Amino acid sequence: MQTQSIHILRHAMAILVVLSVSLLLWQHYGMTKVLRLDASTPNAYQPVDDRSQGGLSHAEVSRQNNAMVLQCDIRKSAYQWPYCQIRITLAPMPNGINLAGYDYVIFDLSRSGPGPEKVRVYLNNFETQSSVNDSTSLKVNELLLDIKNTQSAIPLNLFRVASWWVEYKNIPLIDTDMRINNVPVIEISTPGFAPEGKHSITIRSIEFYGKWISQTRLLFVIVASWLAFGSGWLGFELFAYRQRLQQEKKQRDDLETINRVLEIQAEVLSTKAQLDPLTGALNRDGLRELLQKEWPHTLPADAQLSILFADLDHFKQINDRYGHAIGDEVLKQFASLVKSKIRKTDGFVRWGGEEFLIACPHMPAELAIGLAEKIRSSICEAQWPESIAVTCSCGVASLVAGEDFDGLIERADKALYQAKRGGRNRVEVG
Repeated sequence: MQTQSIHILRHAMAILVVLSVSLLLWQHYGMTKVLRLDASTPNAYQPVDDRSQGGLSHAEVSRQNNAMVLQCDIRKSAYQWPYCQIRITLAPMPNGINLAGYDYVIFDLSRSGPGPEKVRVYLNNFETQSSVNDSTSLKVNELLLDIKNTQSAIPLNLFRVASWWVEYKNIPLIDTDMRINNVPVIEISTPGFAPEGKHSITIRSIEFYGKWISQTRLLFVIVASWLAFGSGWLGFELFAYRQRLQQEKKQRDDLETINRVLEIQAEVLSTKAQLDPLTGALNRDGLRELLQKEWPHTLPADAQLSILFADLDHFKQINDRYGHAIGDEVLKQFASLVKSKIRKTDGFVRWGGEEFLIACPHMPAELAIGLAEKIRSSICEAQWPESIAVTCSCGVASLVAGEDFDGLIERADKALYQAKRGGRNRVEVG
């Protein structure tokens, strides 16, 4: 009977091995789901321009040769940011498409007209605070797409919540994470500060690719199956072979080691999810985690906290003149310099683009101002790629009694704006 049971268990293990390998191969090479949007799909394509904001631009959408074409006449006016865009409705609000189950997107589109060969892509997510009567209440996840990268797989995790939308809607920090689990609208727009003239965007197709079962979920099922199988075998051994207690103890130790390895891997993945991949700075999730560790419940009224905003001056000109590769090197060197000046308990956060935030728990205002000045002067004195002259502007604010974190952020941001308006390469206090 025991020999027969062992034989059955061995056969079951062989089946589980084959099944695990087959599922992993199938997940890697197949199991692909595709969401395609083109002129033949039943989606509404609507032109949008700046006339509702007082502008003079004019947009029209038409179907041409199995493609949707946005024709746009950008005209300068009192409105500062003229634009045209094509709005693709995926579902009537409050419903939307869950794009979180997709990994990347391929755009087959082209553009003509003056200005850079770029378009802006928005994945607008309907959330609990959104309203069906207010399209601006949708969370705006944006990506600046280089036309040269069309027909390339673009990971969806490159989309970021638009900072201008966060400021315009006064969104709390806790709600500024990127979510695309309920997207009713996709918008493709002319680039920012589009020059005056005739513009055209031709959309042949947009394809989202993903897996029916994510690799993480499949691995979890496989590991859980193996753990369950191992536990069953261990129980059988404990029952059938009492004389092999030492060997069974070793098996338990092995299982604990596997669990510890999985925990470590989970911790590593969690840490990576909180870091900006280019600079190694925290992202906004990392800042949220830092503040929750310091003050687990709520921010006390007497908490001592200083916030520094640091923004590289004229960084767009560096990108335009020397290219994005040099721009990335400047960002990495800037991050390294700042990290060398702050304490281990401080949080260094990439807030967006070339704008960074430093959270300094238990630091009074005078020390925060001194730290900002030290960072500013070190940036001026550093040697930069291509001998570029790099400077930064800083805004500083310290928490006052009765103030919440969003108010502190707003004051520091206004101080940074004052530094920019005051001639840059300076520190202002909010």
